[in-house]
This record gives sequence, C-alpha cells and structure tokens, in this order.
Amino acid sequence: MLQIHKSMHPMNEFAPTWNIPLWFDKYENTADLNTMREWIISNEQNIIATHKGKSGDDGGTGLGKESLTAQYKSFNLFKEAKDVSVFNTLFNWLQQSYINFMDEYKTQPRKCIMFCWANVLRKDQPIDIHCHGAKHFSYLSGNLHLEDYSTQTVYHNPVNPRMVYETKNVAGGLTLFPSYIFHQADTHKGEKERVSMAFDLFDTGFYEGDRTNGIEFNA
Repeated sequence: MLQIHKSMHPMNEFAPTWNIPLWFDKYENTADLNTMREWIISNEQNIIATHKGKSGDDGGTGLGKESLTAQYKSFNLFKEAKDVSVFNTLFNWLQQSYINFMDEYKTQPRKCIMFCWANVLRKDQPIDIHCHGAKHFSYLSGNLHLEDYSTQTVYHNPVNPRMVYETKNVAGGLTLFPSYIFHQADTHKGEKERVSMAFDLFDTGFYEGDRTNGIEFNA
C-alpha cells in the first residue's frame, strides 16, 4: 500500500514543501519468518565476532559497537544466508514488492545494489532516531520485522520533525522509504529478542560507495 504525505501548495517562495512516499507491504509466510528469525539469532554472535570493529559505528541507532547492527557495513545478510532457501524466497518477494511500489508511484524501477543487515534488540533497548543517508546518490531504505512486537517505528517529516508517521511492527511488515527520512523505534519491552531486517537500495548507475558487500537487486 502506498501512502504519500504531501505539503499544501506553497503560497510563497519560502513556504516549506515536501512529498514523502511510504510503501507498506506484508510477507505472509510466518513459517519462513520464524526460520529466518531463528537463523539470525543463532548466527548473531558469529557474525559479530567475524566483522567486529570493521564498521566503526552503529549507524546512529544507539545499539552500540558490540551490536549486530554495528556490523552493517561489513556483512550482507543475504550473502551470509545464501544457502538458506527461505532468505532467497524473501529476496525475490522484496524485489517484486519494490516493483509494485514503483508501479503505484508511477515511476521507473531502477537496477539497484542492495546492502542488507539485521537488528537484534533485547529488553529495554530502543532504536534511536537516525537516517540511512542523505547524499546526492541516496535512494531508498527498508525494514522488515520477523515477528509481532509491541513496538512501532516512527518516521519523521524532514521539514517538521514533530510531524510523524507511525507504523506498528508486525510479522512480515515491510516499509520502504526515502533514505533521508529520520526514523526511530520504541523501547522493546518483551522478553524475547526483537529481530528485524534493514536494507539500503542504490541505483547501480549512480552509487559512489564501496560495492564489496552489495548484491544486485531488480537486475
């Protein structure tokens, strides 16, 4: 489902304007989601040990340099789990969901490079407000939740940060959003781990960063 949050028509040259598309979809195979969730938890410490210290930051999430999130620059979840069929099925679904988004937004799908990682939150951990990038080649980012959680993700209007768009974190819930949008998640109060996937997409023709951990998306 596409939501477009637009400003009113400006009445002068200094009035603020915005046009923010948010795409919501849901992956319905709960058995696959559970398998992916368990795989991420089982492999979390090994991925951290292998890549620890290479990223240098936690992406502004507040989860710390010891977290799985902090290794986001050094590993790609779909590469790590390339031999696990449920991840391949999800990857194909994500590509189709992206195309559906572009169709509804009436714009041309792009050949992209994808960087994907996972987040594991434990009790009393939030995700601090952050964005995935606002460079001249930034494109789209996404997140997907692997179980129903009593948290929500809050997306902030870039012109008026107090104007927010909230979405509940449900199993299979996917959100695609412009990478420059700041967002955050509530404090996780559950006893079980809160596991999600996050990713960035870049147009392969314009991306100027390191491509080592990227994979082709919508190619």
